[in-house]
Amino acid sequence: MEGPALLQTVAPTGNSLKGISMSESRLDVSEEHGVLNSPSSSPVSRPRRALKSEESVLIGLPEPKAPRYKDVCRHIVESNSFTAFTMVLTIWALLGDDLRLLLTQKDEDPIFNWIVIILIIVFGVEFLLSVAGKADYRWSFFFWLDLLSTASLPLDITTVSDYLLSSSSAEDGSNPGGDVRSSKAAKIGAKAGRVVRVLRLVRILKLYKAYYEAKARERQKRQETKKGPGDDDDWDEEDLAGGEKKFDVQDKESRVGRKLSEMTTRRVIVLILAMLLGLPMMQAEMSDQNPFSVWYGADDVWQKFMELTRSSNNATSGVRGEYETSLLRYVYYHNWFAYSAPSEYCKAGDCANMFYAHLFWMGVAGDDLAKVEEAARFATISDIDASEWEAGHQRPGIYNYGTIPDDAKDALQRDWDARCDDGRWFSKGVSLLSKSISGVVDHVVACPEDLRLQERLGVYPRLLSTRQYNDHHLIFWFDLRPFVQADAAFNIIMTFCILVLLVGVSLMFSSDANQLIVHPVERMIQRVESIRDNPLIAMQMADEEFKAEEVAKARRARAQRERIKTALLEVATCTFCTAASAPMETVILEKTIIKLGSLLALGFGEAGANIIGTNMKGGDTAGVDAMIAGMRVECIIGVVRVRNFSVATEVLQSKIMTFVNQIAEIVHGVVNSFHGAPNRNSGESFLVVWRIEQVRDQVTGHLYAPQARKLAGLSVVAFCRILGALHRSPLLATYRGHPGLQYRLGSGCRVNLSFGLHAGWAIEGAVGSEFKIDASYLSPNVSIATSVERATQGYGVSLIVSQSVVELCSPRLTAECRLIDCVVVTGSAKPMELFCVDLDYNSVTVADEPPLAIVWNTRNRFKVRQFLESEKAAIMGDGVDPADLFQEDATISDMRKCYSVQFFQLFNMGYQNYSQGEWQVAKRMLSCTRSILGTEDGPSNALLRHMEGFNFEAPKEWRGVRDLSSAAYGIEHA
Repeated sequence: MEGPALLQTVAPTGNSLKGISMSESRLDVSEEHGVLNSPSSSPVSRPRRALKSEESVLIGLPEPKAPRYKDVCRHIVESNSFTAFTMVLTIWALLGDDLRLLLTQKDEDPIFNWIVIILIIVFGVEFLLSVAGKADYRWSFFFWLDLLSTASLPLDITTVSDYLLSSSSAEDGSNPGGDVRSSKAAKIGAKAGRVVRVLRLVRILKLYKAYYEAKARERQKRQETKKGPGDDDDWDEEDLAGGEKKFDVQDKESRVGRKLSEMTTRRVIVLILAMLLGLPMMQAEMSDQNPFSVWYGADDVWQKFMELTRSSNNATSGVRGEYETSLLRYVYYHNWFAYSAPSEYCKAGDCANMFYAHLFWMGVAGDDLAKVEEAARFATISDIDASEWEAGHQRPGIYNYGTIPDDAKDALQRDWDARCDDGRWFSKGVSLLSKSISGVVDHVVACPEDLRLQERLGVYPRLLSTRQYNDHHLIFWFDLRPFVQADAAFNIIMTFCILVLLVGVSLMFSSDANQLIVHPVERMIQRVESIRDNPLIAMQMADEEFKAEEVAKARRARAQRERIKTALLEVATCTFCTAASAPMETVILEKTIIKLGSLLALGFGEAGANIIGTNMKGGDTAGVDAMIAGMRVECIIGVVRVRNFSVATEVLQSKIMTFVNQIAEIVHGVVNSFHGAPNRNSGESFLVVWRIEQVRDQVTGHLYAPQARKLAGLSVVAFCRILGALHRSPLLATYRGHPGLQYRLGSGCRVNLSFGLHAGWAIEGAVGSEFKIDASYLSPNVSIATSVERATQGYGVSLIVSQSVVELCSPRLTAECRLIDCVVVTGSAKPMELFCVDLDYNSVTVADEPPLAIVWNTRNRFKVRQFLESEKAAIMGDGVDPADLFQEDATISDMRKCYSVQFFQLFNMGYQNYSQGEWQVAKRMLSCTRSILGTEDGPSNALLRHMEGFNFEAPKEWRGVRDLSSAAYGIEHA
């Protein structure tokens, strides 16, 4: 890029450039040292590090000079003459094979073969030149497409195609059944060949790429010297009358634009080729339906022929007459002339001329020449005159066999002496097209080999043994040229349609990408590069952008004042009904980049410009390494689960997000107020953590946790308060009357939570990859906490606390917990005691206070956060005991009113007998505690249910511990 273009990004503002000529203000580009030098002593000019080749492209510096041979190769492949020449050859490669089948006969095939060889040579040379000359071509998407399309050209050589077709043709089978399967494989192979031929369409897209690059080079040549930033603070008439000035972008195609264009084209190509490859394979074949008449007729003729050969008196006219009648019926039913010239040989209509394949040759084939010759002499029509038979079988209005020319009738009654061996069989027969007939038979076909392999179909009887098939058999050859020609015509039409589709869609996609993404992104790249080189220029960019916005406002104000003139102008330009549109996201992003750059410049100042520039110049890495090693921490892990969440999801549908967020607001708010940290939310469950900070004793060197007891108590109190707040919430109480929830869960349904608490170590760190990470905790103790929470359903309580948490709590708070069992849970082989905090949420009344008359704007939310932070800090004070918070909370007291001292004492005695194996005594006591509250006590019922499974007799190996793993627990409660 020229120096004046770079001057925009580094020249000082104001009037300092006035009176300086362009040559004096030009910047020098030092190729030797790779730095930008200015002859002026501007304070923003400073030495810069050597630029990489990628960065030199972005700011317009010349790339390192390529070797001579690369320049020559690139010049050849990008030249207009070579592009035009390859375009003509590409069109021929697309259409040449179909034109050969449509317009020529087999005799002209060698000419087309030589043309294909020339195409292979030219395209091969072009491929090698592109590999050598284009830096971004090798191993690219178009590299493989060009290689594939060039490699598919040999399939158009008739020698190669005939070999491939004949290898799977029905002619080379050794048994009739295998030949039918081979014929189906040949049809699939032919479809695959057509799809491969379509792959050559992608070469047309190279022409579009060449056109796009040529236009870019033309824009580069037309680029004019750009002016520096504006010097005047006032807006003159030119500013007000002119359009909005755009930030200068590089005319050279960026890597982003090239990649986006390539990806768009690639997706279009893959989509179209996938359709072409899949559709032919999904179409039903006629051969998969009932057999055609050609096969049934061949079997009928063969049966009559075998009856004739087995007849004791071969001269019997009845048997021979049946055979010859069957043969004539077969010939006339597949009348070649009725299709080729219906006006002459199907005058009455209703002929069998709707098919593409019609009979033109019949005879005998086999590997025993003597038997073939004998059968051919015997199969000749001798008793029935073809003209008389034809005249007697014309039935206008019902079905008409049509007529055939006299030459063809003579051929029918001649000896089958035409020798047409094909290398596999000896063949003798007669051809109906052995003589030229003006306007009907232009191409004489004496033998089936006079037609291309894909233009003929051999039909033979199937009701014969393998030995008979090999010795001799009747063979009927059908002319498929009408079908091949129609197929070739459709292929040409399909080729043009796909060509238009590929090129048109690619052009539209690329145009949209350029207008909406590429050009705006290139402007943003230019701005980022300018800020990277000189962070302080962001303030200048902001001033210029602000000026442009104010100019736009002034133009709109002038247009408002001159309404009549503006209205006439809008009518003249047909823009009077154009609605004002919102700014594009790319425009918003561009302005955001300027704002961020301005904030960086304001925050760091000139002294920090080097810091900003150094960090932003690290183009090889973003300098962020989030995947750091984890750290072991001691913590209290809590799991909160929403009861009946799957039912709520099915009923609430799209409103489930609001439902979960309403619960999360309570859970997260209370946990945060009690110095916990919400960590993970899966919708149904919440994972919360209280980190226990450890301090090393300076005397003994041991670690201890001074806040562990308080945090353990706060975790218990927090979960109790969450349960109370949940059932006091008027907002969540509205779900109790939801008809869908009442229908699924009963009339007494309500929003409810279950809680589990466990203490232990965990690994705190980043979980995920460079694409997405979550700061979370991994440990067996997390699984144990989940199992503890799951146990609430079996024990019929809302909150279960493990032994590890209770041991950390103060004695006063431990006394509020009830020991309900000693179990082994998933994730821990060591037995642990389970405690529940008895809370009857049915006794909680819904709060009837009116909602706060507060507008929840940004300012009020900030005030609330400040208030909550002050309350949170007060809780950790030395004079605050979690047991006092538990006992003084009115909602918690209401939920514990129904639990009497007698109940706790009786349950404790029952549990001790259960633990010691005295299950009959435990049964009596726990039966009382199960119903003493007026409602069923969940832990009592759980222990009784467990003992009932053993007929209330403790097992011999009973040690007061039972397995509460997922498998055992699931079987017990199935």
